[in-house]
Amino acid sequence: MPLIVSPGAPPVTPPARVVSPDGWLAAALDPVWAGVTLTLNYTASTPLAGAAQVLRTRIVRQDPGHGLPVPVRSGDAAWTVAGVGAAYDHEAPLGRPVAYTATPIYMDGTTGPASSVAIVVPAPAVGARDDLWIKSLDAPGLSVRAMIVDPQAPTSAGRQDTAVIPGSPYTAVAWDVHGAETRQITVDVPPARVDQVRELLRSGVLLTQVRPGYLWPDAYCVPADITGPTSTGKLGATTGFQFTFTAVPVERPPTEGQPLMVPGWSYDHLPDAFSTYDAVAAAYTTYGTLTTNGIA
Repeated sequence: MPLIVSPGAPPVTPPARVVSPDGWLAAALDPVWAGVTLTLNYTASTPLAGAAQVLRTRIVRQDPGHGLPVPVRSGDAAWTVAGVGAAYDHEAPLGRPVAYTATPIYMDGTTGPASSVAIVVPAPAVGARDDLWIKSLDAPGLSVRAMIVDPQAPTSAGRQDTAVIPGSPYTAVAWDVHGAETRQITVDVPPARVDQVRELLRSGVLLTQVRPGYLWPDAYCVPADITGPTSTGKLGATTGFQFTFTAVPVERPPTEGQPLMVPGWSYDHLPDAFSTYDAVAAAYTTYGTLTTNGIA
């Protein structure tokens, strides 16, 4: 039977937080940084048998169009002491649904039942000025959303060895797979973000992301030559600045054993905001809210 939808019906807004049917895994959007906070509580709802013996949890993400799930960087595996823990995914594709699956690992190395949730991280809206996310894997708090200037077509280097064939008009060619796409990227940023972008482009491996309509796949890269900041004046009296860099593609860095890193948040921030541990405990009532600064 066909499904009839009224043209006047408002678009469905994806939820900002979802919980697995068993109540043990929750995924919450972090709209400021285009990420997903994942919290684990095996004592919630109907508690998992032996929840107090859970030490770690392995979390994987299934992306649309990909055959195998990939490990979440801080969930391979996430500490889940006494059945409670958290992870953060700063690499989920934008504007497309993804599914997370979490599997608890007991102290003796055995595993428990898996929990799953699905969520969509919103992409920059059509027509939005800042249409490119540049995310740092090693320093996620440096990540920025910026405006692409004069997008360039990517290049994919050929890998060939040739030899002349005596007596033949043709050339013998030995070839391998083409190199991953390299891009020259120019972004425009306001003055307040110049120092941040300067540091970001020198922070190591980056992830570039745009909305699906650009047909520009998410790419891990390391900037080669960097030009800028160059003043443009595009922002009127405040003046804009451009950075241009060549994004050299690299494979996704290994995820195993990587620590939990939440953009813009660290335990180092606590002494500046609270004078006693009791004050911290009053402000953050659960381990999940403490590790994620209230997002979870």
